[in-house]
This record gives sequence, structure tokens and C-alpha cells, in this order.
Amino acid sequence: MVRVSRISVPLKYLRRPGPLVLVSLAYLALVSGLMIWRGISVSPDYLLLIVVPVAVLSGRFLGFLRDWVPFVVLFLGYEALRGIAPKAGFPRHYGAVIRIDRAMFGGTDPTQWVQAHLGSLHWLAVACTVVYFCHFVIPIAVGLALWLVDRVQFLRFTVSLLAMSFVAFIVFVVLPVAPPWLAAQHHLLPGVHSLISLPSAVSPYYKSLDPDVAAAFPSLHAAYPVLAALALWPVTRRGAFAAFAWSAAVWFSVVYLGQHYVTDVLGGIAFAVGTWLIMTKVLVPRVRSLQHAPQLPAGGAADPVGDDVTVPDSPEKTAAPG
Repeated sequence: MVRVSRISVPLKYLRRPGPLVLVSLAYLALVSGLMIWRGISVSPDYLLLIVVPVAVLSGRFLGFLRDWVPFVVLFLGYEALRGIAPKAGFPRHYGAVIRIDRAMFGGTDPTQWVQAHLGSLHWLAVACTVVYFCHFVIPIAVGLALWLVDRVQFLRFTVSLLAMSFVAFIVFVVLPVAPPWLAAQHHLLPGVHSLISLPSAVSPYYKSLDPDVAAAFPSLHAAYPVLAALALWPVTRRGAFAAFAWSAAVWFSVVYLGQHYVTDVLGGIAFAVGTWLIMTKVLVPRVRSLQHAPQLPAGGAADPVGDDVTVPDSPEKTAAPG
């Protein structure tokens, strides 16, 4: 009995929102870092399995299955749909985005300029590649943190993420934009290359898909961390500022690596902001499941049932650290 009580004390401490979020994020960062180091793609199907121990540790495993499995299944379905875009028959766009970028920068193409000045820095290419490979890690990490401390905000974030992704897919189909590295192969951006500097073996599921190479606009690499920052803002200011800082690193990385134009990045930011505004201003006031339960007034009347009240192990909202 003494041994059990000694074990239960640290377990109760770890299950508090603050320590559990910190431990979970550290664990996710460690595993993702090891996967990138070993050349394994950090994709949503792998990430779902990776975060299962966190769900077990939280004591809310069934709630995890209820909330996460539909989200990941829909997200993987979206990834599968992207293979349809190249078969739709719409012509790829090359020159228009290049002209817009050059107009914004006084006639200079930003990807050409940054690769000409910094392209020889191997350490920078590796660092930017790591940032680029964390495309799925950040929304999963933020979703996990929100799920642990505020399930309603988690639902808002995941619904927004899925909606934004599916709307972007429509744009990929009807307005396919080739990335800078592909435009360079057509002699439109001399000197530009794909600077991705690390191998990445995809999962069997992703290996079965037909990837869409002409899906540059809008940049979901740019959009996902911005949406994450906006979702974090009401919960933790420090987390939101960290997400905005990460967003800036992503914006630079995707342009430097030759994967996106600045126009793509701006389009991704606009998609994220627009999606979150629709969520908070249109959907939240009208959809009950996206609303927090009303708080009982302090010192209010006692529960008529008496003291025999069951407290759910998956609260609607818990104060977050920071």
C-alpha cells in the first residue's frame, strides 16, 4: 500500500495540466528529432501512434480515441485527395507568381537572391530542412497541448485546420502553382534549386499516395503554425508568441529552400487568419460544441444533488501554464 501511494503521488503531479503539457511536448520533440535524424518522415499516421503514450499517461485514453482518431483519419483522407489535383487537367502556373514576387521586391526575385547569398551555407540548409520537416509536428504538438488543457479550444483548432486544408485543396486543383524549384527546371528561375538537405523516408501510407508537386499556393507550411498561434493566444500568450516565432522561421525556410514563393507564404497567412476569424466570429457563436460551458458564479448555490458529484476526467477547460 505504501509503495502504491508513493507511485500515485508523482503520477497525480504529472497529470496536472502544466507538467503533463511540458512532458508531452518534450517527448514529442525528442521522438520527432530522432525520426528526422534517422531519415524517417514525421507524418500524421506516425504521430498518432507516437502520442498514444501521452493519452495513456493522461488517464483519458478513450477520450483521446474519440477526439483524435476522426481528426487524423480525415486529415489522412485530405492527404490522399491531394493526388487528385494533378489529374484534374488544369494547367500549372509558373510566371504569374514569379512576377508578383518580383514586383513586391523591386524587380528582384527573393528566392534567387537568398539562395545566391546564403545557398552555400550547408548548416543553414540543414536547419531550414529540419524546420520544413516539422510541417506536421507543430499542429500535432499544439493540438496535443490544447487537448490536455482545453478540449473546446482543441476542437476549434482541429476543425479550423481541416477546413482550411480542404479549402486549400480546392485551390490546388483549380489553380495549381509550381514551386520555385520546379520553375527553375523550366528555366524561369536560373540558379534556384531545392536545398532540402536531409533524407526522408515516408510511411507506407504516404508511399502509396500520388503527391501533388504543383501545390505551392497557398503555402500550408506557412498557414499551419499561424493558425496554431492564433488558437494558442487565448490559452497561453507565451505559447502563442513561440508559435509566431516558429512561423517566421518557417516563412524564411520555405523560401530559402526553394519550396515556396513569398506570395505563397502571404497566401497561407491570409488563409490562416481568415479561417480563424470565421471560426471565432461565425461558427463559435452558433455551434454549441465549440462553446465553453458557462462557469458557475463564485459562492453560488450548492449542487442540489449534494456531495455525491462525479467530476469528469476530461474537463472542458483547465488553466494552462504561462
